[in-house]
Amino acid sequence: MSDLTRCNFCTLKSIRADARKKKLKVTILSDAKWGMGGVNVYVHPKNIKIRDLPGGEDGEREKYRKAWFMELTNHCCC
Repeated sequence: MSDLTRCNFCTLKSIRADARKKKLKVTILSDAKWGMGGVNVYVHPKNIKIRDLPGGEDGEREKYRKAWFMELTNHCCC
């Protein structure tokens, strides 16, 4: 990994911190349905159930998607 690039774990950590400050929720869902693998990270109001919204590039979930990670480790790799 490049010295200038943050790992996915650290990127997710900062997404969570920003969401917490704005009183938003972070949801992580696998991308199995679309065949790319990996996981999508959604930042949304706490009263919205991301799993219940239609997905896909043009679905209602799209406006809440913050990031996509091919791999998401449980520790820092920077």
